[in-house]
Amino acid sequence: MKRVCVVCEGQTEEEFILQVLAPAFYDLGLNLVPEMIETSPGHKGGALRYARVKRHLRNTLRQNSAPVVTTLFDLYHLDVDFPGMSAAQETPELSQRLRILTEALHADVVDEAGCAPDRFIPHIQPHEFEALLFSDVATLVTVEPAWQQAEAVLTAARAAVASPEHINDHPDTKPAARLERALKSPSYRKSLHGPTAARKIGLTKMEEECASFAGWLARIRALAQP
Repeated sequence: MKRVCVVCEGQTEEEFILQVLAPAFYDLGLNLVPEMIETSPGHKGGALRYARVKRHLRNTLRQNSAPVVTTLFDLYHLDVDFPGMSAAQETPELSQRLRILTEALHADVVDEAGCAPDRFIPHIQPHEFEALLFSDVATLVTVEPAWQQAEAVLTAARAAVASPEHINDHPDTKPAARLERALKSPSYRKSLHGPTAARKIGLTKMEEECASFAGWLARIRALAQP
């Protein structure tokens, strides 16, 4: 069984890995293990300053067990100190922006850790985890009975862009903000409802709708090949 350490942003992503990603990859001989970064003594997740990220990735890649390490970070509010950020911010096209950021992150971390390049697979999710839930709005709104009244407004938000990953990164219109505004009784709670909705929607639908996410999972699946 090959261990793949998934360094993630917070509790929602951790649960998504445990509940959705890890079970899907286990039969391939891949053990996906989520890991959050300590941001202050006794606390993990959020506030991902790049200095902390780089140190954590370096230390993980230097472990004797030599895992493959990948990341699940949101593009939204990504720390400005991430390598490649200046060039990425000048690039309007989403896939090109992500390529600049992940290539720069890969080069910087591999250099810092002194590891084989193929042991680090950086992924930055546009624009945040909740974008994946817009892959299937009709299923998303079945998580809670009262949410079905929000199907039309969420469907319109999805239809207005090229893909769920293009739902933008403004504080009022980012994916999570749209869900928090539309889903009531009970209100959308990121760490509770996010993984549940993702499990109901399923990876196949997410990969059909979200090219960046699909490309990341393809790279992880390739680790199972001899």
